[in-house]
Amino acid sequence: MPHVARARGESGYYHVVPKGIADQLIFENDLDRSMYLELLRKAKAETGVKIHAYCLMSNHVHLVVEDQDGKLSEFMKFVTERYAMYYAQQIGRTGGIFRKPFWSEPIESDEYLLCAVRYVHANPAAAGICPASQYEWSSAKDYLGRSTEITDTEMVLGMLDGREGFIEFSKATNATATAFPGSRLSGHLSDDEALAIAKAVLGEKGANLAACDKAARAAGITLLAERGFSTLQICRITGVSRDICRAALSRNPQ
Repeated sequence: MPHVARARGESGYYHVVPKGIADQLIFENDLDRSMYLELLRKAKAETGVKIHAYCLMSNHVHLVVEDQDGKLSEFMKFVTERYAMYYAQQIGRTGGIFRKPFWSEPIESDEYLLCAVRYVHANPAAAGICPASQYEWSSAKDYLGRSTEITDTEMVLGMLDGREGFIEFSKATNATATAFPGSRLSGHLSDDEALAIAKAVLGEKGANLAACDKAARAAGITLLAERGFSTLQICRITGVSRDICRAALSRNPQ
């Protein structure tokens, strides 16, 4: 398969998702998570890439970064290669643990940036772990006052008029990692994450579009496709057949 060039954004801001090969775990314990954060800190110092948000989940990481000097690939290589070496030593195996290439998406508006930060922090709540404010392994606590050398919080806090504005803005997710405007989400979300987003976008019918009437079903399929879900993932999380999905999208092409 030919290599596809990574999309470069004009703004220099990106949502990045390094993920385990075949969705395998990349963190076994808190020591692993601490090591990954230390590598983020070092990579930031080494490359000048700024980190505006992060969240470590069991088999993937969400990052919102600012790369004004074209160092994103260097930044990610620094982290993933060193972490893979550490992880291999811990569990006694060889080889890489991250999918290649890593997924990334340019962020080209203030709205997208703020919603991406909110989405990243909402992942633990969407996974049923705990509220964002209680999760130890994301930058949400950094925005709430935890001292850190990793997260650059000043710009986002300035856009939201400080910590109280950040807290209020974060509430808008209703504890769900809601899709954000302009994002192409397919390819890096687990079905659990995708289902949480479908419910946020469509309400409870998002979990069972197959039971809706034809018009509502077609509208729901179209909206999920607009939010970046592939046909196969829409089928898996909603129970709608592939033929019905394709028919709905053929009438409402993206």
